[in-house]
Amino acid sequence: MRKSSYILILLAVLFHTSTILAQNAQVKKAAQAVFSINTFKADGTPLATSHGVFTNGQGEAVTQWTPFVGASKAVVIDANGKKYDIDGLIGANELYDVCKFRVKGATPKAEIATATSPEKSNLWLACYGVKKQRLLHSSVTKIETFSKPAEGNSAAKEYPFYILSLQAPDDIDFCPVISDKGEIVALIQEGVKGGTVNAISALFPTDFKYQPVGTQASLLAQSDIPAVLPADYKDAQLALFLAAQQKKGEAYKAVVEQFITAFPDKNDGYEARARIYLAEKEVALADADMQKAIATAENKAEAHYSYSNLILAKETLLPDTPYPAWSLDKALQEAKTAYQIENAPVYLQQQAKVLFTQKKYEEAYNIYMQLQETVIGGADNMFNAMLCKQASGAPTEEVMAAMDSVIAACPQPLTFQSAPYVFRRGAMYQEQGQYRKAMLDYNLYEKLMVGTRLAPEFYYNRFLCEREARVYQMALDDISKAIDLMPGNEVYYCERASLKLRLRMYDDAIADANRAIIINDKTAEAYAVLGVAQCNQKKKHEGLLNLEQARSLGYPQADELIKKYK
Repeated sequence: MRKSSYILILLAVLFHTSTILAQNAQVKKAAQAVFSINTFKADGTPLATSHGVFTNGQGEAVTQWTPFVGASKAVVIDANGKKYDIDGLIGANELYDVCKFRVKGATPKAEIATATSPEKSNLWLACYGVKKQRLLHSSVTKIETFSKPAEGNSAAKEYPFYILSLQAPDDIDFCPVISDKGEIVALIQEGVKGGTVNAISALFPTDFKYQPVGTQASLLAQSDIPAVLPADYKDAQLALFLAAQQKKGEAYKAVVEQFITAFPDKNDGYEARARIYLAEKEVALADADMQKAIATAENKAEAHYSYSNLILAKETLLPDTPYPAWSLDKALQEAKTAYQIENAPVYLQQQAKVLFTQKKYEEAYNIYMQLQETVIGGADNMFNAMLCKQASGAPTEEVMAAMDSVIAACPQPLTFQSAPYVFRRGAMYQEQGQYRKAMLDYNLYEKLMVGTRLAPEFYYNRFLCEREARVYQMALDDISKAIDLMPGNEVYYCERASLKLRLRMYDDAIADANRAIIINDKTAEAYAVLGVAQCNQKKKHEGLLNLEQARSLGYPQADELIKKYK
């Protein structure tokens, strides 16, 4: 009985061992997909080191997210010592500190487990080492789950989070855990505590898909390593646009180069790179890119339009940078060529912009009025027509009639979107000395902007109109609002002091003048107001001393005032 039991136990052990050995070939193969990753700052300073695992054999990989934050470059080294350049980031999750990216070229491949490994199941930790494979046995102690909320086209989904029993060294962060089947189950998270480690499902980051907008896009923007471009042109176009807002220098250039490589027959990438060259005053390189866009882009009209835009930008922003091949005449011709290829209103509008810059205001005005009958007609277009009238030196009545047409072209009833035009008309009335009309527009502007905190300059401008219109109580209210919003502005205190002096509110005028002097003791007008108020309070000695101080600071009416009160 004892002998037979011993034989049965021995056979069971032998069977179990052979099973493990049979599985080890699969495990070892999967372990070849482990890698190390080193990230660097823009100046080449090392930033962080971690590990991860290749997934599909076509460059995709999952790893830790933290090393990428603030990184400009990363180097991936596989288990055989081969180095890879990163092609782009795909997705990331800050809470669980994981990300997905892609390297250039083919890579080792590992299958990702789609089913949850049960408790007490055997797992293998693949520790990283160049040509020194090291597999450590582990088992599942506990399983928890977490949910990924829906984002973009991806539905919500649950994933396992493992607590493993494992005796391991310290350098295993984000190394993969492999099942007996050779599938990547999880990635080790930071920290080993008393033989227990946490591991997050490898399927979770593997499921990441690039989203050009949203939470993941904002997160990826924390790294200067570019995100991968979507395969869809429209999505890639949006990604390029966002990169221009979110990235700078080499990081943005990398996105542009990605776009040109992915979409060589589209104008966007060439134009973006040409604008980079223009900012660097490399006009010849910018010109070469736009010539290439015209030659290769499928939308020739758009390419000629972009070329016109770029030339116009150079001629207006970099007039002192010589490049004889470019001129405003050349910009106009490119815009006309675009319009000849396709009668799109935007190409006609480009002609008007160039003509305005050439000071051919009447021609530009005629085009803007023609455009008013097209899909881009509206308040913005009419405003450009008004600017033509104004720049041409047309009579004030014509300019103001054009400005009235701008507001008439706004959607009715007026909303906050039309408020800038109302404000502009008010400012124009103010410049002409039509203060009551200016007040009405400023009041309407304030009404349209209800709920928005207006700048102190707004209240100061309306105060100036109200003062000239002799609406003194309203003027006092507005200059007081300006002071409340900017209490450190001595000019506002001087203005209120001057108005209170006019209203014979001498004590208040003295208080405001003193406040202005405390803020800036070189404020000549404050001493003048203070001196006059004191003289009117029969404090002639103090008043004349302050008027003398105003004179020493260059106040133009000081001599006249001293003569009056002496």
